[in-house]
Amino acid sequence: MNTWQSVRADVLERIRSREWPPGELIPTEQELAATLGCARATVNRALRELADSGILERRRKVGTRVAATVARRTVLDMPAIRTEIENMGAAYSYELARFTTRHPTPFAARALQVPLSQELLLIHAKYTADGQPHCCEAVWLNPDLLPPLTREDVEQQSAHEWLTSHVALTHGRFSILAAAAKGDCAFHLNIPEGTAVLTIERTNWADTHPVSFARQFYPPQHRLVSED
Repeated sequence: MNTWQSVRADVLERIRSREWPPGELIPTEQELAATLGCARATVNRALRELADSGILERRRKVGTRVAATVARRTVLDMPAIRTEIENMGAAYSYELARFTTRHPTPFAARALQVPLSQELLLIHAKYTADGQPHCCEAVWLNPDLLPPLTREDVEQQSAHEWLTSHVALTHGRFSILAAAAKGDCAFHLNIPEGTAVLTIERTNWADTHPVSFARQFYPPQHRLVSED
């Protein structure tokens, strides 16, 4: 008999394949239980988990539908900086600055839902557009939830590119804020330390587990553009 985890995986696959596109009502718990050969309570548990993660929306007397913003939120949370730069008509360049294992900051620990004592991967990288500073990035990754990742894996490609080719990311959350550029980041962006810059924080999820938390810092003149 199917477990709630296998039911959840089945539902996620139907969403990823667009069998159930964003905004569409999905079958009822009773219908899913009959289709998947399991108890209705098992289906209920799986759907509740997905609703808690923001992938589904559940309303009494209406039903359960795929969240209309799932696809857009995923794109916004994990854009390819390579694509962003190339769409500007500029030459893309990526440089790995640091690859370390360390205990997370309190903020990263909260974002990834891990204790401060857990060791995580921390990747620092720099990006340029036509040789000019474009972005500096710090990405925390939970290795317990990922395939093996080595420094060599991100020498020539960004953490984003590695993630999207190795992990089935389902959704993400992001924040946009102004933060002070410090240390190597300020040096790379060629600005005085302490300058307030556009900062994007992103947490990306695989199913119900947060797997990465990134902070990207852009020069003061950078403009963020999004399309529905």
